[in-house]
Amino acid sequence: MDPKKRNFITQLISWTLAAPLALLAVRAFAQNPSPKLPQGNTPVYDGRNDPFGAAAAKPDPKQILKQNKDQIHDDIEKLYVLASELKDEVEKTDSVNVLSLAMVGKAEQVEKLAKQIKNLARG
Repeated sequence: MDPKKRNFITQLISWTLAAPLALLAVRAFAQNPSPKLPQGNTPVYDGRNDPFGAAAAKPDPKQILKQNKDQIHDDIEKLYVLASELKDEVEKTDSVNVLSLAMVGKAEQVEKLAKQIKNLARG
């Protein structure tokens, strides 16, 4: 038998078997679209059982501002050190012809720290 004919016949047989099975599966899902979830004792929000309500401890805004101020101060010191290291790296590197990988890394650290300071300052 010719290989093309054999291939055609085997595909035809597989399609004739697969098509009814696919239709049965589609019909089964169409009749029962989603299983029903049990409606047990689910908690209902009524305003009294709020875990984050008035009874929950609220952070002191003055304490948060003080922590932010201390964090900003520490970050600015780190930024000054990184910026001076970057300046030294730029001075010892001929940046016209060569761009040092360490210099790029320091610049990225400076940028990241500056964004962090900006976000802390905004509150």
